[in-house]
Amino acid sequence: MNDNDDPKKIITPEVDLRNRSLFKDDLMFFPKLIYSGLNYKYELSRGKVSTWYWFENTVFRVPNKLALVYPKELPNKTFKDGDGMFKIEKFTYRELYNAILRMSFLLVNEYNVKPGDVVALDFTNKPLFIILWWACWNLSITPAFINYNIKGESLAHCIKIVEADHVFVDDPEVTQTFNSCLDILSKDFPNLKINYLNDDNIMNQISGVNRGDDDDDDEAITTPKFRLPDNLRLPKANNYDPAVFIYTSGTTGLPKSAIITWKKTFIATNIFSYFFRISENSNIYTSMPVYHATAALLAVVPVFCLGGTLSLGHKFSARTYWTQLKLCGANTMQYVGEACRYLVKAPYHHDENYHKVKVAYGNGLRRDIWYEFKKRFNIEAVGEFYASTESPVGTTNFEIGLDNNRVGACGAHSSIINSFYDKAMAVAKIDPDDPNEIYRDPKTGFAKRADSNENGELIMKILNPKKRVESFQGYYNNESETNAKLIVDVFEKGDMWFRTNDLMKYDSNKFIYFVDRMGDTFRWKSENVSTTEVENVIAKVKDIKQSVIVGVKVPNHEGRAGFAIIEPNNLLNSSEEIDESTKASVLKHLSKVVYDELPNYARPMFLRFGKIQTTGNHKIQKKSYRNPILPRGKNEDQNIYWLNPESSNYELLNSEIFNKISDGSIRL
Repeated sequence: MNDNDDPKKIITPEVDLRNRSLFKDDLMFFPKLIYSGLNYKYELSRGKVSTWYWFENTVFRVPNKLALVYPKELPNKTFKDGDGMFKIEKFTYRELYNAILRMSFLLVNEYNVKPGDVVALDFTNKPLFIILWWACWNLSITPAFINYNIKGESLAHCIKIVEADHVFVDDPEVTQTFNSCLDILSKDFPNLKINYLNDDNIMNQISGVNRGDDDDDDEAITTPKFRLPDNLRLPKANNYDPAVFIYTSGTTGLPKSAIITWKKTFIATNIFSYFFRISENSNIYTSMPVYHATAALLAVVPVFCLGGTLSLGHKFSARTYWTQLKLCGANTMQYVGEACRYLVKAPYHHDENYHKVKVAYGNGLRRDIWYEFKKRFNIEAVGEFYASTESPVGTTNFEIGLDNNRVGACGAHSSIINSFYDKAMAVAKIDPDDPNEIYRDPKTGFAKRADSNENGELIMKILNPKKRVESFQGYYNNESETNAKLIVDVFEKGDMWFRTNDLMKYDSNKFIYFVDRMGDTFRWKSENVSTTEVENVIAKVKDIKQSVIVGVKVPNHEGRAGFAIIEPNNLLNSSEEIDESTKASVLKHLSKVVYDELPNYARPMFLRFGKIQTTGNHKIQKKSYRNPILPRGKNEDQNIYWLNPESSNYELLNSEIFNKISDGSIRL
C-alpha cells in the first residue's frame, strides 16, 4: 500500500500550476472536450449518463484512496482548543461506497423509497448528507436539496413544488426550523413521509470505518449493502433528466426549483474542472452549503468523478478556517467573495501559515481584496467564475501569480473561447428609462450589445428555441417562472435568450466582470434574497400598511443588505412622522416576525418609515427607492433603524454604530 492508498494519512499532491498563456490554455482544452464528449455520447447511447456510474468507476479504480475528510467539531470545545476542537473523520472510496450501499438498503427496507421517487434532503454539511445524496442516485431517485435556513411557507413550498415523496431531516440540527412548516404540510400534503435522521445513530449503522478511531472495522457493520441492478434503474437516464433539484430565489416571493440535469454534472466534471485544474490530485475544502450548486456541482461531483479528495466543512468559520484546512491537508479551497472578505478582515491566526492551499476558486471575490487575499494567505492562483444554478453558460478566469489584467474578472479567455462566447452570450444595453429592462431600438425593435466598459444585462442564447430544454431546462412545475427568464426577438426575429438579471461589462480585452444584481432580488451573506418574499412576510404585521424592500450597500461588505421602507397604517403625513406608540409597536412586532419567519440573510438589516408612492394604477415605483444611503439618507435627515443581533430588535442607527458596522466591529 502506497501513501495514496493509506486512509490514515492525508496526502497533499502538488497542483499543476504551470502558467500557460490564455491562448495555449484554451487551445489545449479542445482535445479534452472532444475526448470527454465522445465518452459521454457513448455512455448516453447505453443509457448510462447517470453520475452514479462515473462515481463507481472511481471507486473501482482507486478504492483505497481518500475520498472524504470531515473535521467534526467536538462538543464543549472552542476555537481556543486549536486542533483539539476537531475530530477528523476520513473515508476511502471503498468505505464511502460501502456506506452509500448500506444507506441504500435502509432507504429501501426501512423507509420504503423506490426508483422514481423524489426525496427532499433538509441537511447541514456532513458526511451523512453526502451519503444520502449518492444513495438516492444509486436507487434512481431524484434528490431535492433544501436550504436548511428557510422555514414556514417557503419551506413547505419547496417540498410541494417538486412533489416530494419523502423528506429526510437532519435531526436535531434542522428539526426546529423544519417543524415550522408541519401545519402547512399536514394540511396540503398529507401523504408526505417525513423522517428525522440522527447522524450518530445512522452512521453507526452504515459505517464504523475510519471516523477517527484506529480500531474501527468496516466489515464489522452488519447492515447489508444494496446496489440497485442496472435494469431496474427507472427511467434510463438521458441528457435532460433531472439529476437533482436545487432551489433559487423566485420573483413571486417563493423559491424556484431549478432542474439540474445529468448533462450539467458532466459539464461540471469535464469542462469546469479543466479550467480550474481540478484533478485526481485535488484535495478541495469547501464549507459552502452543499444545498447550493456551487458546492454540490463544482466541488463534490467533480472530485468524486475524478478521484480527488473532498474536505467538507460543516459551516464557514473565519476563526477556525485555516485550522480546518491544515488538518484536512487541502490544497484547494472553494470560496464565495464574502468569506474571503471575512478572512482578510480576521485577526492573524498562526495556522494561516501552515496550510497547503495553492488554488482558491469560487465567485464574488472583489478586486479591492483580491491581491491582499492572495498575498496574506500565500494563494498562488485564483479561479473566479460566473454562473447561476440554471444558466446555460458559465465563465471562468484562472489567474496565476498576479496578472493585473485579469484581477476582478469572472471570465478571461483568448479569442478561441471568446469566439464561442460571442455566439452563446451577450451583454445587452439597458433601457435608460427602466433599469430592469433591456433597451430596444425604437426603429427596429431589437436590442443592442453594450459597448466596452458599459454596464448591461448578461443574456445567454437558447441555441434552438424550438428545443429550449436543450439549453435551459427551466424550473420544475413552474412554467410562469420559466417563461419569465426568457426573452425573444432580441437581436433578430425568432431568437431566444435567457435573462440572468445580472449587470455585467466587458473590458477592452473582452474579459467580463460582474457589476451588480438587477430587479427584485439582491445578494447578501452569499444568498439571493427575493424582495417579494420579504415583503410578503412583513405584510403579516398588523400595524403595517405596506412595505418596499431593496438592497443597500454597506461599506466593506459583499452584496447588499436588506433595507425596508415601512408605511404604517396611521402615518401622519407623506414624510416619516409617526406617533411613538405606533412606532414602538411596529418595531417590536416586525422584529419578532422577521426572526420567526425569515432566514438570517433575508431579514431587513435596516429600515425607515415613510409614505410609499404609487402610480395611478397603484403600482409601487420601486426604482425610486433603490440605492438608499446609510446612515442618515442622502440629505442626512432620515431616521434609519438597524437590526441589532444582540437584542434582536430594531434600534435607531447613529454614526458611531454605523462606523462599527462598516469596520466589522459589529457583525450584521
